[in-house]
Amino acid sequence: MEILIIILLPIICTIMIAAVGRKSVFLRNLFVLIPTVGDFLLVGHLAWQVKSGGTAASLNLVDLSNFAIKFEASGISVYMALSMTFLWIMTAIYSFGYMEHEHAQVRYYAALVLNLAAAMGIVFASNLVTFFIFFELLTIAVYPLVVHEETDAAYLAGKVYGVYLLTGGAMVLMATVVLYCLTGTFDFVPGGIPALAQQSTFMLTVLFVLFTIGFGFKAALVPLCYWLPEAMIAPTPISAVLHAVAVVNVGVFGFVRVIYNIFGPTLYNKMGFGSVIAVMAAITILYSAFQGLRQKEIKRMLAMSTINQLSFMLLGLVSFSMIGMTGGLLHIYYHSFMKITLFYCAGAIITQSKNKYVANMGGLAKHMPITMTCFAVAAVGIVGLPPVAGWVSKWYMMQGFLEMGKPIYAIIFLLSSLIELGFFGPPIFRAFFRKEENNSFNFQQDTSKFGSEAPWAMLAPIVIVAFFSVLFGFWGFVPHGLVKPALSGLLGKGF
Repeated sequence: MEILIIILLPIICTIMIAAVGRKSVFLRNLFVLIPTVGDFLLVGHLAWQVKSGGTAASLNLVDLSNFAIKFEASGISVYMALSMTFLWIMTAIYSFGYMEHEHAQVRYYAALVLNLAAAMGIVFASNLVTFFIFFELLTIAVYPLVVHEETDAAYLAGKVYGVYLLTGGAMVLMATVVLYCLTGTFDFVPGGIPALAQQSTFMLTVLFVLFTIGFGFKAALVPLCYWLPEAMIAPTPISAVLHAVAVVNVGVFGFVRVIYNIFGPTLYNKMGFGSVIAVMAAITILYSAFQGLRQKEIKRMLAMSTINQLSFMLLGLVSFSMIGMTGGLLHIYYHSFMKITLFYCAGAIITQSKNKYVANMGGLAKHMPITMTCFAVAAVGIVGLPPVAGWVSKWYMMQGFLEMGKPIYAIIFLLSSLIELGFFGPPIFRAFFRKEENNSFNFQQDTSKFGSEAPWAMLAPIVIVAFFSVLFGFWGFVPHGLVKPALSGLLGKGF
């Protein structure tokens, strides 16, 4: 019942936002908060059950002989859902400040809440059919947010987004059909579907290619990542959701399901598929890091950083050592908090100062000290330096590759981190140690009690997610408590 409520509540509230949103701002905002807070509390209860060793809740919505829509609150499901729902609350509150003077607010909030339903459907799906249905719902529901500005550039970005991700969806659909023809099942199985081990090398390779292309679009692997920087034309809260909470994390989560619950880590590694993904991820890491150095706009710079970090996660997941896989899962969690902090800060900077260029950030910390401090904190974590959370997951992943005798990937980690310092360092240095040049800023006046800082609805989420980014670097109580049952549920008993 809890899973059904988690998915239905945002759908019902989406309808209510569309119905009353133009008549009452209070009711509209209320129907934004009800599903985000409600889902977080329900997921928290399920997470407590999983951590306590209780039986995982499940729901069979449709159960026919060759078609089923099924959900399960497995360890990996609640692990993903807990961070998603919490950050959705933060994004909703942040949006109340950011979107205050924007157009089409009802459409924006309705789409935001509908995307929550899609994300929850994906993480709680217990078979590939259910996963695919919500996977495509997420792609479609994000589109109105990508084209929100309704400019020619926005519609072009929406076209690129749609072509790329719907193509990816078509590949996943084809893979789903092939999987059923080979095994007679769509179900996710801990440790992998046993019947796949009996299939020919050719058919396994076909299945691998289809899944890799399908999920590679959302996970932004080179050369499938072009859509992601273009989608930065969306409002900043949506850029934050795209990069830290939903769309790209879902791409990585798709790989998690394929590697651990369809092929199984033993077969995936035996066939050499893990090595292929590792090479693709390594190329993506280096490509995106060098591209990040070239970016002049702060949001596009962050987009390249996201592409970079997603492949860090994939490298950890295909290390096939316990500590490396743990690091890969932890990095999904920690990156969400750090990257959403950076995007929230970018949105505050652009909204308040009317500046979106890194070169024009000289002296910004004098005007927005809280925002720039939080930006610096999150950037330190993304690079992988203590004491922010990113150093923990990256350290685990590096240990995993050294343990498995693959030091080249540890070297790539270090090289990429040095390059990241190259593109995160300049905006921080300029903001704190350079003077403002040529009146770079055009600040909003009297927007909060903190001088030129953003309104409290934007500033509070920035501070909260930055605080957790640091806290997890010292004490990973929630993610560390949930990552063990998540990994155990993925691997099964045979690994």
